[in-house]
Amino acid sequence: MVVSTSNVKNILFLSIEDLNDWIEPLGGHPDTITPNLTRLAARAQVFQNAYAEAPACSPSRTSTLFGRHPWSTGVYANNHKWHDYFEPGARKSLVGQFRDAGFETHGAGKVFHVAPKHFDHSDWTSYNDIRIEGVEPISKTRKSGKVGPYTDFGPLDEGHLQYDDHNTEWLVNRLHPGAIGQFWALGLYRPHLPFLVQQKYFDRFPDEVADPPGLGLNRFDPANTSLHDPLPESGKTIANDSAMLRRILGRNDEYKDLLKAYLASINYADELLGHVLDRMDACNLWDNTLVVLWSDHGWQLGEKLAFRKFTLWERALRVPLMFAGAGIEAGKVNEPVSLCDIAPTLFARAGLLTPEQFEGQDLSPALDHSDGELRGYAAAVWGRDFKTDSPKLAMSARSHTHRYILYWDGGEELYDHCADPFEHVNLLADPAAVKDPELAALREAHQLMLPEDFAIPVSQTTFRG
Repeated sequence: MVVSTSNVKNILFLSIEDLNDWIEPLGGHPDTITPNLTRLAARAQVFQNAYAEAPACSPSRTSTLFGRHPWSTGVYANNHKWHDYFEPGARKSLVGQFRDAGFETHGAGKVFHVAPKHFDHSDWTSYNDIRIEGVEPISKTRKSGKVGPYTDFGPLDEGHLQYDDHNTEWLVNRLHPGAIGQFWALGLYRPHLPFLVQQKYFDRFPDEVADPPGLGLNRFDPANTSLHDPLPESGKTIANDSAMLRRILGRNDEYKDLLKAYLASINYADELLGHVLDRMDACNLWDNTLVVLWSDHGWQLGEKLAFRKFTLWERALRVPLMFAGAGIEAGKVNEPVSLCDIAPTLFARAGLLTPEQFEGQDLSPALDHSDGELRGYAAAVWGRDFKTDSPKLAMSARSHTHRYILYWDGGEELYDHCADPFEHVNLLADPAAVKDPELAALREAHQLMLPEDFAIPVSQTTFRG
């Protein structure tokens, strides 16, 4: 078995689905309870400004695991899959590359975004292949019949074990003292919808949780579309894609119930993370195991009246990203980075060459506080009409200080994150604003951060990579 010649002998790859920045290490929601994320952060380099390259599961996980940007592959949305671009069985992914390098690869939970029939067993030495079980509807919003089967939230009976419970136990049992040459991956599904967890997780929160930071107007009003006034028409269209959910939540007076259920789901995922960290402690693995924790994208809960992911705003794109363990000293990194940067960093830290396929940057200069320069911004893509060969694409660039969005119809947004971290004031709402030389220069600088070329959407029948 070939193993790393560096002090990184194992990799622990932890992803938490749909986890936004409502965690204590990132400032989070004022009521959030994440003691184990805080515990990990205490020994980690915590990236304060890490971003998904697309606000959806499939394109984000494809760019993270295969190292190519959505605009390189055409994998833009959830109806586009990694296996439409990369040949199954070729071990092109991060996991497959580590297996080819001599590591044993063991996984459980949602690591890739795939249907069961497209699961690629060639990447894995072993995988806990189980299915997610359905639950009868709980919320009035779900029972209305006007939202999809996953849009539900509420408490489960005590003792109800879920997909994540089984996967965590399976993965924890694979960690053992003296391990060398292991790549362990655990993908926790919560806090993905439906937000259904045991009652005890709800009981840890106040009867009425606080509104999201930056909600606007200090309350949720599904009818107050004045929040959209600063947006271009294309931005309003994106925000209104979740209009039905916001109206049903308002009609059923369940908005605060949804918030509490999301926080309870985060707390549940955090508790499962604690089991993994306990095992790391018990097996004395920290000195030779590099741990990376990430989420595939953020989640919105009423900001700009938008819900779920599927926008190019901060709450939908900002994600937790932490590196801990072998060779890592605790600290914070403010550099804007992308999830596409994870794979090159893991290759470098493990003493492996990064295959040319992987387009991201090695984050070691930030991890080591060395003089190497990083990209300095994070780009992302989203849009509409993804089931056609001519989708309407929008792009975003997040620098240290600003977020810029350019929509398919020329609509623009620019936010000053130093003065306006919740993106309330679109500096380009008035087209005449660009006559200001300083603002015009900012706009142009951020336009240069956007990718120039875009792949057509991937075929649903033939791989292209």
